[in-house]
Amino acid sequence: AYNSGAKQRIIRMVETQKDPMEPPRFKINKKIPRGPPSPPPPVMHSPTRKVTVKEQQEWRIPPCISNWKNAKGYTIPLDKRLAADGRGLQQVHINENFAKLAEALYIADRKAREAVETRAQLEKKIAQKEKEKKEEHLRQLAQKAREERAGIRTQAATDKEARERDQLRYDRHKERQRDRNIARTAPDKRSKLEKQRDRDISEQ
Repeated sequence: AYNSGAKQRIIRMVETQKDPMEPPRFKINKKIPRGPPSPPPPVMHSPTRKVTVKEQQEWRIPPCISNWKNAKGYTIPLDKRLAADGRGLQQVHINENFAKLAEALYIADRKAREAVETRAQLEKKIAQKEKEKKEEHLRQLAQKAREERAGIRTQAATDKEARERDQLRYDRHKERQRDRNIARTAPDKRSKLEKQRDRDISEQ
């Protein structure tokens, strides 16, 4: 016990554990005033002189005007507006893929044109063949019609010759029948007719 009247005590001192995530308890960012600095180097100025109009124009800075807002209504030339935009300061870099794309498009367009031209020529040849085929068919039909008409005419001529032969045959038959009748009825008259038939015309 503490009040036991002991002459000595043993005390053990242990450091308390610190939380690593605990924020700092004391401010340690106090700025300590610096000592007096060394004197700065002297700046040598030229004597003052009167500013000319040219220098005033060169040192004149135009007011900053936005491309979106113009509350005071300033009139700005287009070249100044483009210069203020900073587009002229940018370096334009064109990717090489654009050239490849343009070349590919050109080749594709040329191939498409060649394909269209080839297809048109093929269709033209097919149409020409169809036209020639139709003309040949019409020519054959016309030739066939001409041959049929010629055949009809030949047949008509043949029929005419056949009729003439039949008529001649009929006439000869009639003449022979007449001769037989004459010979049967009057033999003297028949002999006289035969003599007249065989006699030359110049003797009559």
